Amino acid sequence: MRTPARFLAAAVAATLGLGLLSTTAQANDSTTVKHQGVTAKLTVHDVKNKLGTMSDKHWVTLTVKTPAAAHDVADGIDFGVKSVSWYALITVTGAKSCNGSAAVPTKTGSGSYAIPFKVKSKRSTSTTIGTYVTSGACKVSAKVSAYRYASNPALDVDTDFTVKATGYIRSAVKVTTPHRSATSVKKNHTVTLSGSATYQKASPTVSYKYKPLAKGTKVTIQFRAKGSKTWKSVKTVKVTGSKGHWSAKVKVTKTGSYRAVVKATSKLQTKASSSVVVKKK
Repeated sequence: MRTPARFLAAAVAATLGLGLLSTTAQANDSTTVKHQGVTAKLTVHDVKNKLGTMSDKHWVTLTVKTPAAAHDVADGIDFGVKSVSWYALITVTGAKSCNGSAAVPTKTGSGSYAIPFKVKSKRSTSTTIGTYVTSGACKVSAKVSAYRYASNPALDVDTDFTVKATGYIRSAVKVTTPHRSATSVKKNHTVTLSGSATYQKASPTVSYKYKPLAKGTKVTIQFRAKGSKTWKSVKTVKVTGSKGHWSAKVKVTKTGSYRAVVKATSKLQTKASSSVVVKKK
């Protein structure tokens, strides 16, 4: 049975209302904007699309730092301590699974607000409908409004500004160990390396099954000389066949290892194959 597309937006829209703060995964994109002494930092994490539970309690985080509270004194009269208050609207657009919004309630002084991402994907069966998450870019925008109205004009804060960041939901990739046309080659002669690459597709009709990468997808060949710890890119080729096949001819100048790498895109995770050794005669 097909997975209804409406699940995609609904699943994330549900998480957008939770506003939880907790431990965080590695940050993937972070942007900071400052206006009238108010600083807003927006951080978005990437999500690894997979079958099963995908959970990040700190998927999107907005952190706002305000000027310190101060006594409002004018004409010799102390009107008390005045703090800066703020609120925000966070909007997420992009891939279908990134659509939603969350209103951050008014806060006084510096503080943070986080949006979690928690979805459990599953395949369809003969009796149940599966659920999935679409891969792609999640474009996050936070419109921040901050204010402090005081009798002393020097303390006034009245600002509206926007901060943006982007995260990605990326599918897993597999890259086969390269096949080599020879195990040893004369100096400055070529060796042919070939292999295939697949990715875990999630769609209404294909639920988390590995399928060949699309024709034209780039594959980078990297080389590491014997005794070295550094991989260097030596050639980039494209997937040429319907089965994710790629092939590359590289010149051999020294003994070392070769591997194939699919670099991250807006929809794919980065992945490197196991390596093979080619000796220089």
